[in-house]
Amino acid sequence: MSIRRSRFLRGTAAALTTILTTAAISVASSTGAQAAVNTSTSYLVVYNNNIENWLPSSCADGYSWDRLITYLKGRPLSPDIFTVQQVSNQTQLDTLTRRLSDELPGTYAGQIAIASPGSMGYTSTCGKLKNQQTNAVIYRSDRFTFEDATRWRSDAPEDYDAGTGGCQNLEPTRSSQDRVHNIAVRLHDNLRNEDVSVASIHWPTNTWHGPLCADENIKEADEAMDRLGGALKIVAGDANAEPEDAGWWNDGKADGYRDPIAEKCGSRDCSSAYDTNGSRRIDFLLVKSGNGFSNAATITPSMTGGEYSEHRAVTAYVNY
Repeated sequence: MSIRRSRFLRGTAAALTTILTTAAISVASSTGAQAAVNTSTSYLVVYNNNIENWLPSSCADGYSWDRLITYLKGRPLSPDIFTVQQVSNQTQLDTLTRRLSDELPGTYAGQIAIASPGSMGYTSTCGKLKNQQTNAVIYRSDRFTFEDATRWRSDAPEDYDAGTGGCQNLEPTRSSQDRVHNIAVRLHDNLRNEDVSVASIHWPTNTWHGPLCADENIKEADEAMDRLGGALKIVAGDANAEPEDAGWWNDGKADGYRDPIAEKCGSRDCSSAYDTNGSRRIDFLLVKSGNGFSNAATITPSMTGGEYSEHRAVTAYVNY
């Protein structure tokens, strides 16, 4: 073999080695940036978001819920539990759990409050996409076994138009109001070998003077937790009430619930950086019987590269 040919072959081999090494490093870096499942028995990775019926961008004024999924794919750990509000129906929940299973580590399943909610009365094309609204708990079925569920309707004043009278279940009005039908589930954590109960809540809006009954609604959520039991209890969702409304947050705290976001910001009344809907903090992740938190966060558009819902998600690693 000539010296020139030998040098050529050595140069080609070196170039190929460099290309392959660079490719391997690139693949390894890409894989390292993606989520993994949580295998710890000490804590759970929990997220909550009102997904606003997962509207297409053409109807969502620039919102794209895909941005939140992309954000989750880049986190160190995928969710163990994901509570969602304003999911349309069982079909949409099935689509969502299938997508999470396809795009994130872990396998996901869900339980819904009402499989086929009644009509909200919307008439526009985009409005019809939000005609059905209810709530669900999504969980990693490769970690948890579903055991039991309980469902109940949130309260509003008896005269919900005037905001007067005692608090009672908000039954169908001029629209179905199935979005205030809550669900709580008891899951067996097969890694920890203990039960955890999780509720996805949606309380009535100001239209129905819902904040006046926020105190009654946190009591009913706590009663649902008591019905299910479990070593750890999580109540999360869209309260449509700020912490000071009707004293509900203080009473929840007195009943043993802790608020990871409040503990992170240093008080019940956090700064605007923690608002979840416009200029209000109305979306919560509350924990009872836990031993503290880490990685608590309000997921802002700057973290996801743009708006993803009218509501900002909240998250925390919840210790047993």
